[in-house]
Amino acid sequence: MFISIQNRIVFLLIIFTLLPFVILKIIAFPKVEKDVEELQIRHLGSAGHKQATIVSNWMRERMTDVLVIADNPYMANSVNLTTRDAEYSEELRYLELVVVEYGYMGAFVCDNKGLVTIATIKESVGRDLSNKDYIKNALSGKTFASSIMPSEVPLVNEFDEKEIGVPTMFVSTPLKNKAGDIIGVVVLRVHAGTLSNMMNSLKFGKTGESYLVNEHGYMISESRFSDRLKEKGIVKKRCSLELKVTDPETGELTYGVAQCIAGNNGFDGSGYSDYTGITVLGVWHWLPEFKWGIITEIDLDEGYGLAHNLHFIVNAILFVIAFPVILAAYLMGRQVTNPILRLRALTDKLATGEDLSQRIDIKQKDEIGGLAYAFNKMISSLEANKRELSASEKRYKRRINSLMEGIYECGPGVDGVFTWINQAGAEILGYNTPEEVLGKKVETMYIDLKDRERLVKKLEKDGVWKGFISHCKKCNGDQFWMERTSNMVRDEKGKPILIFGVFRDITERKRLEEELHASEKQHKALLNSISDGVYQCVPGIEGAYTYINQAGAEILGYSSPEEVLGTRVVDIYVNSQDRNALIETLEKEGVCKDFTAFCKKKNGERFIYEVSCSLVRDETGKPIMIEGIFRDMTDQ
Repeated sequence: MFISIQNRIVFLLIIFTLLPFVILKIIAFPKVEKDVEELQIRHLGSAGHKQATIVSNWMRERMTDVLVIADNPYMANSVNLTTRDAEYSEELRYLELVVVEYGYMGAFVCDNKGLVTIATIKESVGRDLSNKDYIKNALSGKTFASSIMPSEVPLVNEFDEKEIGVPTMFVSTPLKNKAGDIIGVVVLRVHAGTLSNMMNSLKFGKTGESYLVNEHGYMISESRFSDRLKEKGIVKKRCSLELKVTDPETGELTYGVAQCIAGNNGFDGSGYSDYTGITVLGVWHWLPEFKWGIITEIDLDEGYGLAHNLHFIVNAILFVIAFPVILAAYLMGRQVTNPILRLRALTDKLATGEDLSQRIDIKQKDEIGGLAYAFNKMISSLEANKRELSASEKRYKRRINSLMEGIYECGPGVDGVFTWINQAGAEILGYNTPEEVLGKKVETMYIDLKDRERLVKKLEKDGVWKGFISHCKKCNGDQFWMERTSNMVRDEKGKPILIFGVFRDITERKRLEEELHASEKQHKALLNSISDGVYQCVPGIEGAYTYINQAGAEILGYSSPEEVLGTRVVDIYVNSQDRNALIETLEKEGVCKDFTAFCKKKNGERFIYEVSCSLVRDETGKPIMIEGIFRDMTDQ
């Protein structure tokens, strides 16, 4: 079948001219778009992690405050004081000073029966609080933070009005005499509104917000958009304790909240419906010690706005480029009679370099002249495309320079020098501009040169090293921790030509990890300091101890927890049927309180064993662990 040369040229020009742009659209752009979306999720996760750290530290400060008050030797006298005693006013003045100085809503002291003996709110004196969890936990020797709950006495709300039911919480600790006996409880009433202020202090974007939820899925801090929720009638007075964070369409907890209160930390980058029905990106952190969840969300359209705009721009550019290319190809195909020698000579000149200023100088008004005009038109279009590509490259570099992480290229080898770096990378290294970094030896930023040698050897062997961490220094000598992912780039013969990578300053993250490690050690020390046994074991009739504190090991007749680990739980029961009854109750109810049985110690000595425990399941409902507290009741 005959195909005209005009059609051939049109077809080939369209294919070969648009092919690079099509490849860019299909391969390169989706990766850039994905990287932009991942960067947004990282920023969102960083904001959520920061909020979790702030809230945890704030709560620990409150628990420290109540411990300091209880350590005051004069506070032990307040348990037995009455309003007729001369010391009563002095103790009350001290509590009022603490409330005013540290911003609490109130403070009071209870005796060991749960009766309030002295309080900054007069209505509280004489109240029996023995049934409150914060009193029970303190009388058992724990420093305890209650959940946020509605107040039972009138408190000044955010509208400067006295109201019953204002969200509040309590921090309590045992009050001991000189002999170390628990004689009462010191309690601070915490202003729950402070939590809302902390959560709303971090703003990101027009629609981003962070809020706290309790274990039942109710919001316990105020939403950033509480005024809008009141206008829509979703809440009446406030979000705290009133708004259950559910999907308006399904009535179920939103995906982020459901995952969070299940004890999971994570994120959703594909989007889910929030409590107003808007699709959002979400990150969640569970704080098990307080049974609170921190939810950080931003509207999907705003969160991925940059990636979506980039998608539109690339499509628009591709369309603008495609139209003139197709037009030029059509015009050239119609007038394809240009002299072959002159065309060959001109194409040879164009093939020798980047000079696109060459033109065919033919003025005749026939097919040859038309071909010359079309060819010149094509060259002009290529020149315009080149300028557009150059401008696009500059825009791409500007976007790279706008990233918060450092991106660099350097020569291979230990003594390689920086050949390119973005603005963020220059600033991380302490320079003002990337130009100041170019030509500097990479090894000068390492505190230990062996780290550079290890990195180069790894790249020469494997080609890539992800998550490499080293101690580095800035140009002014300031030290910091750097995390990087580096790749070795080779030419077609396999020879290393450059190292390319991404790096970030993780000094703050290292500090937080060290603080977390210290906190975990403190938590373990606290468990080992209590007199009751605390344990975890494998579910099932036989079970096996996977954790036990020092007190628990000693109750069972062992000298250390390590001797107990791996021991079958059923072996400590005198009658194995007691173990069967306990497991049946757990599998049915999920929790068992004050279960009593005859057990035996390591040496065979029998004792009365009282345990309260619960069955822990994973997200599929499968039992994964039993955890609980037990004590020796033989002498009681």
